[in-house]
Amino acid sequence: MAPSYLLRLRSFLWGTDPKDASLLIKLDFTILPYFSLVWFLFGLSRSSYSSAYISGMKDALHFEGKEFNYLSTTYLVVYAVCQMPGTAFLTVAPPKYVFVTANVFWSVLTLITFKMNHVWQIILLNAFEGGFSAIAYVGAHFIYGSWYKKSELGTRAAIFVCFGHLGSMAGGWIQAGLLESLGGKNGLPAWRWIFIIVSVITIPTALFGWIFIPGLPSHRNAWHLTEEEKEHAVVRLGQPKKHTWDRTVFKRVLLSWQFWLLPTIFMLYSLAIQMETNNVQPLWMASRGYTVVQQNNYHTPIFATAIVGTIIYSVISDKIQSHWQCSIAIGLTFIIGSAVLIANPKGDGGYFFAFYLLGTTYAPQALWYSWMADVTAHDFQLRAITTGFMNSFDFAFVTWWPLIFYPVTDAPNYRKGYIASLVTGSLILPLVLAIAYLEKRGIANGTLGRTLGADEIGGSESPQPEGGVIALHLPEKV
Repeated sequence: MAPSYLLRLRSFLWGTDPKDASLLIKLDFTILPYFSLVWFLFGLSRSSYSSAYISGMKDALHFEGKEFNYLSTTYLVVYAVCQMPGTAFLTVAPPKYVFVTANVFWSVLTLITFKMNHVWQIILLNAFEGGFSAIAYVGAHFIYGSWYKKSELGTRAAIFVCFGHLGSMAGGWIQAGLLESLGGKNGLPAWRWIFIIVSVITIPTALFGWIFIPGLPSHRNAWHLTEEEKEHAVVRLGQPKKHTWDRTVFKRVLLSWQFWLLPTIFMLYSLAIQMETNNVQPLWMASRGYTVVQQNNYHTPIFATAIVGTIIYSVISDKIQSHWQCSIAIGLTFIIGSAVLIANPKGDGGYFFAFYLLGTTYAPQALWYSWMADVTAHDFQLRAITTGFMNSFDFAFVTWWPLIFYPVTDAPNYRKGYIASLVTGSLILPLVLAIAYLEKRGIANGTLGRTLGADEIGGSESPQPEGGVIALHLPEKV
């Protein structure tokens, strides 16, 4: 017999239902690590540009003015445009082909980057990379929401998001290590080596995905699941009340509150957290005399606090089966952290405290996508389109916001940016309360939640699935 602590751990991770546990164990060792590794590589790739910029690329390629901002903006524009089509495509095409193809092209583009000698070449390749990496984040959330229940989704989404933060941390560490070990080796400066390394480690991940990525539960094509597990995967979550593409789709989506409020609150979060991106902290440290290695190393704890905040908030929301309380805490953190930066502390300690505290506000990347999956579970197309739009909509603002509030030419004094973050962080609070109210009302009147059909439950009553109300469709009497 297994030790009691192992049994408690098994129960915590996979529950007490043997059917759920058998399925979840296989999912947690296939789709969870694949998408987590992809997002780790995404974080590593994105941080590589920031690390390379402050580690020699700026001078080597002669970046001038706001060209680094333009690099990020070009990437984000293409990334945003491709997200909604990408998630919609997942509803009609095998996910394995979509993800692996994007994975391979993304890797090749990253490798080519190390050979570039002009700023315009880096910007152009970065734009193409944005197109192929667009499916990574929203696509993963869409697949997770198709396989995991409400009580399971938040924690898994947190693990996925945290791997991205680990990738961002690793980017700084790798660049710092390369500066000391591989700089100049084979005639290549350290900043070029990081693009080679990121590309090389991406290919095995694509192979792993080709083997283990399943379709949606309704496809019943995951080779590593038994027939009983395939059937249970379909039944245990229930079915969306709306699940076909027809002429009502766009009316349903455009008239839903989910399609507008969830992307809006995520957009406000993305604007509020801009002081954690755009090289704001490293450029501030440069003005204070910190070395390039210190800039890379001292910036990485932001992602450590991001991991802590993401896990804590997601676990709490899973346990209490509610998201709005943790969301309020995140909004208040934006207010506190931004206020500290606006106050312009005399010592370095105040700045480091604010930057690291604000790192915990990365949590909505997991918390709010899980919330979105809960409140759109009743409509398959609404969930797919909202998943893509939720990230695309905020990029419609993020692409130009840093050019105004966080341009590199303002470094190290980003006071107007900190004020903008205080305002956008404050606006999160009323929207959280509005979404919580509409969710409660939807559950009460039966418009939210999935449906269990008679063919799935044998015409008998079954326990209510998490996240919504069951509408039993019993066979008619003949």
